[in-house]
Amino acid sequence: MAKRKQKQQENTQKPQAAMLERFLPMLHSEEVQALMNELEQPLYPSFRMNSLKVDHPEVVNQWAQNYQWQLKPVPFCDTGYWITASPSAISKTIEHSLGHYYIQDAASMLPAELFDFTKLEDHPLILDMAASPGGKTTHLVSRTNDQALILANDSSRERLTALRIVLQNWGSSHVAVTNYPGEYFGSWFPETFDAILLDAPCSMQGLRESDAHAIKSITQKEINNLARRQSKLLESALNALKIGGQVVYSTCTLTVEENEMVLDEILNQFHHQIQIDPIEDLLKKPAPAIDKFEQFAFNPQVANAARIWPFRFGTAGFFAARMTKVNEIESKVKQPPSRPLSSANWFLYPEKQQADLLQQIYNLYGIHLEDLIEQYDWQIWQYKNNLHCFPGKFIENFPDLPVQLLGLPLAEVTDNEYLLSHEFVSRFGRLASDNVYLVEDGQLSSWMRGEDLVNPDRQNAPLLIMRDYAGRVLGRGKPAGERIRNLMPKRALIHNLD
Repeated sequence: MAKRKQKQQENTQKPQAAMLERFLPMLHSEEVQALMNELEQPLYPSFRMNSLKVDHPEVVNQWAQNYQWQLKPVPFCDTGYWITASPSAISKTIEHSLGHYYIQDAASMLPAELFDFTKLEDHPLILDMAASPGGKTTHLVSRTNDQALILANDSSRERLTALRIVLQNWGSSHVAVTNYPGEYFGSWFPETFDAILLDAPCSMQGLRESDAHAIKSITQKEINNLARRQSKLLESALNALKIGGQVVYSTCTLTVEENEMVLDEILNQFHHQIQIDPIEDLLKKPAPAIDKFEQFAFNPQVANAARIWPFRFGTAGFFAARMTKVNEIESKVKQPPSRPLSSANWFLYPEKQQADLLQQIYNLYGIHLEDLIEQYDWQIWQYKNNLHCFPGKFIENFPDLPVQLLGLPLAEVTDNEYLLSHEFVSRFGRLASDNVYLVEDGQLSSWMRGEDLVNPDRQNAPLLIMRDYAGRVLGRGKPAGERIRNLMPKRALIHNLD
């Protein structure tokens, strides 16, 4: 074990030394000392609260009391917190398994915060061009109160599973997951989106290691190849953006080639069509990009971007910029892929049966589903025995675009009964007034391990909405004689609950 730990430290130290050799010449002497001092400090874990499932920020203080956390707010994200001390892993809590918060590097909370939604449409069209594993997508969902339509795209099919799980656990209903090269969107959907996030694939040279970003060696050739792809992705994003819309470009690396040089190149290409917006007010302190590198002097607008050295906020190294499109960009137009929902055996749920659905959900749980449909502009669609809440804005704007995931699972239809989905119950189960089973404190560990409970009152609804005395919705239970069968999905179970 000791040899393995020593080997891991060596694997981290070598590439970190190479990074320091690359980056230290960019800093003044006092900044070099500040950086070296910061790298001696631990990189604290951080999380972002899910405002879709948790009503009040005060609940964070309750979590801190329950789990003996010491908290420090992330200055540029109102729902973000560092945990500077914790006796146990922050991933082993009921709240984390239920999607009440998302564990995320603090620096990665910056990109979604950079959008100024007050200057965009009330229910904007948003593209997250390289979305997996989904943390920044969930942040966009929360910032827009699940009212914007978000295309969460990732070019890697292998990364889609993680993206789907994160979005479903968050309770997102206005998200469509797609699997295409981001470079195609500019020609497929020119001047379509109000906001686009490009958290670009990068070299991850951020000087600090975390669970999400391991420190690895990289060659100059690899960096140059990444920079070329980043430029193509950013060009595609700007083509797909409406005039007046905003693109946020970000990386978790500090290499100039992937940051300032990409922005400088795109400004040279589109100097009359885009501007890089100042973002210093949001950051609360200056963190400017560099204005020159070796023989290169950059466009003055590049300095409006944020270069987040670790000593600025106590984070890993990061880079982010927000651009506004001010004039039209001419681009080649190509036809996007097309496959009507009906060809994949999806059908709009008939009105008569939908009326039965609304009545039964109200009779069983006291939930006014029709109010939610109106509030979130859902359409109810059916695939085999499954009902989903599809965002009307997707049907309106992208009716034939093939997707990997769309909307929020609502229910399964079985023998004229509607069995609400785990995702719907987890998001909206707190609205229920009937057929709610209160799980005793002494039963919590067993339930979260996936075990069944005794059914003392022989409750006999198709499903029970499980809650505890803290008000947490613990998924669904199915009465079966003397037992309540545990229907928690495996991804939500905790076998060693702290």
